[in-house]
Amino acid sequence: MDTTGLSDALVFVGADPHLRRQLQALAAERGLAVVEAAGDPGGEAPVVVVDLGLAGGLQAVRAWRARSVDTVVAAYLAVPDRGRWEEAERAGADLVVNRGALVRALRRLLHDLGPDARRRRFPLLDAAEVAGRLGLIGAVGTTPVGPLAVYRAGRGLVAVEDRCPHAGACLSQGALQGGVLTCPGHGSQFLVATGERIRGPADQGLRCYPAVEEAGRVWLVWT
Repeated sequence: MDTTGLSDALVFVGADPHLRRQLQALAAERGLAVVEAAGDPGGEAPVVVVDLGLAGGLQAVRAWRARSVDTVVAAYLAVPDRGRWEEAERAGADLVVNRGALVRALRRLLHDLGPDARRRRFPLLDAAEVAGRLGLIGAVGTTPVGPLAVYRAGRGLVAVEDRCPHAGACLSQGALQGGVLTCPGHGSQFLVATGERIRGPADQGLRCYPAVEEAGRVWLVWT
């Protein structure tokens, strides 16, 4: 596959001819061409659709997300599988749906994103505030997705919602140890890298968003 001209492509990592035709109609609405891909991606595309039922489907989600934070990555399942669904979300998929709902849900998402079909960005912090810091980098009270706290997670950054889903306590005031964030209110615990809940009383995890450092700023990236 020639991956040198993917800037105007909807990349399809799948083999369903009926779905391919539906995606071709959707891509034409956006001025995109459908390109089928397999194996390691060699370029960047605005939109990628991945069949999670493929042997390498989950790895494809991870590979495309690692290649570009701006790419909209949609994944679908022909057979319901909650575990694989959640794995795809943690791997960076912006949209995970059942096969029958894919085109409708993707059309709605791309409409909301606007004509460039790229994930949106919002400035969070100056890059100077990040250099050499571990753990909590800073809290931002007002963003398009609500209050966020920015953390160092491994080699990268992650923006995590700064309100506990249990009673609304400010999580950035809680302790972070070994990658586990403890709510200062009632002791709920979450993995800061993924938002996964590991102890209650909160009964759900946290929303997490990529945070990227470019042009002297740290940016929130979301769909």
